[in-house]
Order: sequence, then C-alpha cells, then structure tokens
Amino acid sequence: MNSKNDFALICCGRTVDCRVYGEPERSELNLGSRRRVQSLPLLSLSSTRLRIARSPARARPDTRGCRPHHRHHSLALHLHALLAQARSSTKHGTMDADAAVNLTAAAAEATATVKPVAAACYDNNLVNSQGMFLGDEPLRFSLPLLLIQVSLILLLSAAAHHVLRRLGQSRFVTHMLVGVLLGPSVLGRNHELRGVLFSERGTYILESVSLVALILFLFSMGVKTDMSLLRRPSGRAVAVGLAGSVVPLAITLPVFHVLQPTLPADLRGSSLITELAVRLSLSSFPVIADALAELDLLNSELGRIALTASLITDVTSWFLRACFAATFLITQAKSPVFTAKILASFVAFVLFVAFVARPAGRYIAYKRTPAGDLLSEGSFVVVVIAALLSALVTDVIGFKYMIGPMMLGLALPGGMPIGATMTERLDSFFIALFLPVYMALAGYRTDLSELGAHEEKWCALELFVALCVAGKMVGCIAAGLFFAMPIGEATALALMLNIRGIVEVAAINNWGDTMKASAEHYSTLTLSMVLITAVATPLIKLLYDPTGRFARAKRRTMEGARPNAELRVMACLYTEDHAAPLIDLLEASGANRDFPVSLIVLHLTELVGRAASVLKPHKKSSSSTSNSPSDRIVNAFRYFEQQVSPGAVTVSPYVAQSPYSSMHHDVCSLAHSRKANLILLPFHKSSDGARSTANNAVRAANRAVLQYAPCSVAILVDHGLAAGSACATASNRNLLQRVALYFLGGPDDREALSYAARMPESGGTAVTVVRFKLRNWVGMGGRDEVRDEEVLQEFWQRYRDDERVVYVEKTVEDGEGTASVIRSMSDKFDLLIVGRRGEDRDVEGSALTSGLSEWSECPELGVLGDMLASAEFASKVSILVIQQQAAPLTAAGAGEADH
Repeated sequence: MNSKNDFALICCGRTVDCRVYGEPERSELNLGSRRRVQSLPLLSLSSTRLRIARSPARARPDTRGCRPHHRHHSLALHLHALLAQARSSTKHGTMDADAAVNLTAAAAEATATVKPVAAACYDNNLVNSQGMFLGDEPLRFSLPLLLIQVSLILLLSAAAHHVLRRLGQSRFVTHMLVGVLLGPSVLGRNHELRGVLFSERGTYILESVSLVALILFLFSMGVKTDMSLLRRPSGRAVAVGLAGSVVPLAITLPVFHVLQPTLPADLRGSSLITELAVRLSLSSFPVIADALAELDLLNSELGRIALTASLITDVTSWFLRACFAATFLITQAKSPVFTAKILASFVAFVLFVAFVARPAGRYIAYKRTPAGDLLSEGSFVVVVIAALLSALVTDVIGFKYMIGPMMLGLALPGGMPIGATMTERLDSFFIALFLPVYMALAGYRTDLSELGAHEEKWCALELFVALCVAGKMVGCIAAGLFFAMPIGEATALALMLNIRGIVEVAAINNWGDTMKASAEHYSTLTLSMVLITAVATPLIKLLYDPTGRFARAKRRTMEGARPNAELRVMACLYTEDHAAPLIDLLEASGANRDFPVSLIVLHLTELVGRAASVLKPHKKSSSSTSNSPSDRIVNAFRYFEQQVSPGAVTVSPYVAQSPYSSMHHDVCSLAHSRKANLILLPFHKSSDGARSTANNAVRAANRAVLQYAPCSVAILVDHGLAAGSACATASNRNLLQRVALYFLGGPDDREALSYAARMPESGGTAVTVVRFKLRNWVGMGGRDEVRDEEVLQEFWQRYRDDERVVYVEKTVEDGEGTASVIRSMSDKFDLLIVGRRGEDRDVEGSALTSGLSEWSECPELGVLGDMLASAEFASKVSILVIQQQAAPLTAAGAGEADH
C-alpha cells in the first residue's frame, strides 16, 4: 500500500486493501500485524462517510487463487461491523471514542490469535516449477516447497531423536522440539529464512496434509482399540482411572472459582481453564498406548493397568465430547427446526456406523478376506475412504472432525485383517510421514517470546496445569496404594497416565482455532505438554522395571522337585511348525499317572493390528468359520492329551499377542503365575531340508527369556522330528527311542540330568548318560563337584537295574578331546541333551570345553549346544539345551531352598 492511510481489512476470510479518506491526527489507534502490535494513525474524517475501497495503487487480484490461512470468519465479520459502527458514529469529522476503543480491542484480539489473521493469495498455476535453470524460483511453487518442508522436518526429527532417545525421550517430544527449533523462537527469528521456507502459503498446504494424517491416525487407533478390555476390567484399573480423573477436577475447578476475580481478563471470562482441567484430568488411550509401546511396557503388569484405565476415561471423554458439542450447537439454535436437524444428523451418523458400517466391515474382514491375509487393495481403499468421509460428515454437521474417524474405527473389528492392514499399509508410510509434521507445526507456532511479554498470563495458566498434573498424580498413587501396590510402582503408574501427546496437541490447536486460547496461552500449553512428557518418560524407566518381580522370585527347578512330583512345563510356540517337535519331545518325557505333567501351551504372536497386548486363555474363534493358527495348535496338543494314559497330561492353552521386544514379559509372567518348572522354547532357526531360515526377532525373545525367566529354560533345536510327529501319525510309538545326555558338571548339566531321568518312565526311551572327565583332574572339592557326584549317584541307584539306561564315563585331555568323543557318538541317537553352561556360570572343570567357544555362533545354546547345532557338525540330530536359572541375588537362600 502506497498511502499511509491504507490498511488491511480481513473480511470473510479475504484480505481487502482499504483506504480511509481524511487527514491523520496525533491520536493513535493500536492495530496489529500478526502478533506484534503496530501503531497506525487514528483518522478523523473530513466527511460523515467512511468509504472503503481497494487501493488504486494495487491492481485487482485474481481472488480465485486466494485461500484464507485460517477460518477467522467470525472475527472478520466483527471487525467489519465495528468499522461500520465507527462510520455511523462519526460526527463533525471525529470518530466516537467508544467506537475507537471497540475497534482497538478487536484489532488486538486479531493480533493475539495463534494463527495469523491473514489471507494467503497465490496463483493457482504455481504448483510445480520448470527449474531454476529456466529462471524459476522453485520455492515459490507449492510442490517443491512442500517437499523441502517435509524433508527438513523428517531429517531434523531423525537426527534429534537419535540423540534424545538416549536420554529416554519419546518421539513426541522430539517432533515438538524440532518445531520449536524451526519456529520464531530460534531459526524463525530470521525473517528471510522463515519467509522462504515457512510462508503462510506454504504452511497452509502443509497443515492440510498433516490434518489428513491426524484423521487417519485416529481412525487407525480406533480400529486397533480392544474394547474387550472394558468387559471385565480389574478393580485396580477402574479405581486408578476414576481417582486419576476425579481428583484433579476436584482440586482445579474450586481453585479456579476462588481465584477467578484475580485472574487476567482473557482467562477470567473464558472457558479455557475448565476445558483444560477436563482434558488434563483424562488420559488419552492412543497416546498412552503409543508411549508404552515405545517404552516396551505394553504387556507389563503396570502397562496393562494403565491401558485399561486410560481406555475407561477415554471412551467416557469421547461420549462427553459428543454431548458437549451437541449441547453447544443446540444452544446456538435459532429455532426448534434447527435443533431437530442437529440431533437428527448426529443420530443418523451413529446409526449408520452401528448398523451399516460395522456389518460391512465384518463382511469385508471375515467373508471377503481369506484367513491370515491382509485386505485386498480394493477393500483397503474403501475403508480409507470411509474414514475420510466420516471426518467430513461430522465436520459438516457441526461436530469436530476427530469424532467421526474415532467412532468408525471403534465400530470396525480390530486385529487381522483390518487392523493389520492399517498398520502395514497406512501407519508405516503415510501416517509415519506426515503425523510428525503435524506435531512439528504445533511446535513451530510456539513462540517463547510471548511468555516473557505477559508473565502474569502464563504464570496463571501454568498454575492450573500444575494443579491438574499434581491432582492426577495424587489420585492415581492413592488408588494404587489402596490396592497394596509398592509406592514406586504406584508412582510409575501415575506417570504413565500423565503422559501427553498428539491428542492433547490437537485439543490445544482446536482452542487456538476457536480463539479460546491466545498466542500466549498456546505457547504456554504446548511447552507444558512437552515438559510433562519429557519428565515422565525417563522417570518411568527409572522407577519401574517389569522384570524385577521375576528377578526376586524363587527359582523353580526340576532338580529341586521330588522325582514323582507333577512336572509343570510351559511350551512356547511362535508358529504351527513348532507344535510337532515339542509334542514328540513331551511324549518321550515319561508322563504317566505316577509322573504327571501339567502342560501350559502358550502361542506367541506378534502384536499387529491392535494397540493393546493380549495374554488370555485360548478360546476357539467364533468370528471366522475356519480354524485360526491358535486353534490348530491347541487341537494338536488336545489330541496328544487324549493319546496318553488318562491323568498323565493336562493341557492349559493360552494365547499372547505382544511386540517381540517385550514378548518375554508374557512368557515370564505366565510361568511365574502358573509356577512352571521348565519353559520349552523353539530354536529361532528352522530347516526344510533344502535351506535354513532364521528369525532374529524370535532369537531376541528367546535370549530375554533365558535372562529373566523365574524357572529353568530349555531350547529345542529340531532337525527333522516334525515329519514323524506322533499327532501326525496318530500312533503311540515313541519316535525318540534313543536319547543321550552329555554331562560335564555344573547346575545346567544337573538340571538336564533331572529332565532325562524322567524319560525311561515312558517305557519306550533308552537313555545314555555320558560323563566327561578331565585326565589327571584331582578335583577341588567345591560345592558343584560334590553336588554333581550326588545327583549322578542318585540317578544310577534309581536305574542301575534298568537295561534301557546306560552310564558311560569318558576321559579326555581337553576341549578338543571332548568334541572328538561327541562327534563319534552323536549319530547313534535321536536326541542329544546338554546343559547350556553359560559364561556367567562358575563351573568346575571348564577345561573340558576350552577352545570350543572361540567361534560361537549362537551363545544362547552354550558351548556344546552351539557346536552340535552348527552347520559343520556332521550328525543332524535334534538337540535340547537346558539352563537352570541362577538363584536371585536378593534372596541368597532361595536356591538352596529348592534343593
């Protein structure tokens, strides 16, 4: 604008260049540009009319390319009305004082908004550039600008998270801090850089794309939400959820009522504090689930309580949110007809979701999609379009766009195949690409300079944030202590439920969009959410170790059990192929009425398509006509139970779905609760005779079980037992007729001997115990040596008259002699049993394996097990490697008590 009498008027979402005709006087009217208040002269008019026209200095723009950066339509109309009032109140060339004050206040309100009240006008044709060599400036075009913005945000986020994750920080904190770095507080202070990379025109497009990612994220989390958690929630989860929601409200709202007269004007007459208290008193299930997955605590004891408590409060909050939105729209109704339209629209949407979308989703999931497969491309597109249309419908009828996708997601069946397809095709690409952009944009709008300019505002707001957080901590801890939880675990649980994330950021953005929150409020609240999460996550890791209760538990071993006591074995399976070898091994384990076996079957699968982990007794799937993999595994073990003598074997099947990184929590927890003596694990490598495949995720899970298990652990390396499975042939013939145990000494070998000692009881298994001795070894008289002699003597006294049991002693010079004897004998047997003899075990006579561990490929199998399982070993015999868990450090006498 060339004239100093020109100024910008925002009207109906468009920028109009206005000229006021007249001469300026000395008095000033405070109008603003963005967040900085700028002084412009207050004009006394030479006539009684105020004429608003486009500036002649600027040609008429093509308004078809104009996009309002933000929907401040009501504010624009308010400014326009005030200008009209000022025009009508003008007398003798002087503007009425009240009109000037009102116009000043409205202009100040425009400058205090989170997003600038401005229109971003650009040519519709400026999408993709012809290249800088042809004279174009690529960053003036939409596509290059969008690509460089997304790339810059993702690159900085990856680099920052590489550093911050070592400090225990979540990705949410990383993305928000990257946004602050790019915003006006740091790099954005350079106006040229900010104008090039993050102009209003560019952020408009970026925000629109990121909002689509938010919609699909909420829909995906709705699909993955397991509503069965609400059917029979534990008393602790209900108490923690209710106390953590009621206490902060009971503290914050009365304090607000008392302090309301002394608060700043923008907080005193606003509903921001009330809505903030409600939001922070609740816990968002998507946020808690995502944070616990990042902390590997989804299937921990506290993780399950936190998820159930957050789901209880979150479902309640979504219901209340819909009711409040309906109430607000009804209060704005101008007639009963308008009210009826609002209610009818929302009820029609709910009925459509319940009686059309849900049956259609179940038809796609269970009728059109084969069992175990993902959705077809056409079905996937239909589901995504339905999610986007649900957001459109709820936004059009006056409800928030977030309600529709969440409701539709909750109505559709989770897990396979819809939830798994969302994870595979949507979460891993589009959401992972653009959801960080949404959080970074929220951080980008945070201006730290706003906090220093109005200290009384952010201090007052921060007071209520602190009251909400403290009240939630007090409520959750009190509920936990009531249920006899340790103070450390109760505190960790309260911190879990205080974690904040993208749902809270979306709420803050909504308050900014509706002008309930000014720029100062917005910056204060976003930084508060970042600070709360940044403090909570490292403290959770510090206070809560889910494996601690296993480390303190009494070790249950087969060596310490009575010979005829019930053997409690937990068989873990990752795939159906693991069932046959384990059944063959169990059939040879000597189960009968005098030596019963209690078998806990646990089918472990990776958590896909669900937000919460699962550990529950197996029940046949009723949603599909065909049997699931879990059904087929359980059927095989049920058949084995029927084939043995009555009362010899009892089968208790379970299923678990969890991430591989924390799968050992389920294994150890179930073994601890069922008081198992032995955990049977399949080896991570499998072979079909032509080639061998390895699953490194299974290997990591097995290693974690070996480290944290509360009982003995055995790993079965199968080399061909599956083809002759007892269940497959429907025969009682024992396929493992010849078993050898290589005994070198130590607790692991004694545990292996205790297991092998049960095998002759089956009547069809011959057991050979080969004891290795070092030549010229005189012994040290240690505890392990004495115990080794005792168990060998007991074993021989028990089976000395049994022709199926053979005891052999081999004297060798060193580890090479041990390997030579094993190579010469192993091809005579069907199964080889060895102790793991871990490196942390102080075993007498370790010279028997000297030199054998230099080329170890699989340390989890121990020295001998790794040698026997290697590709270079000529005899392809199945191997069982057994480890006796060491006694807990906190209870030195626990191990002796087992003996």
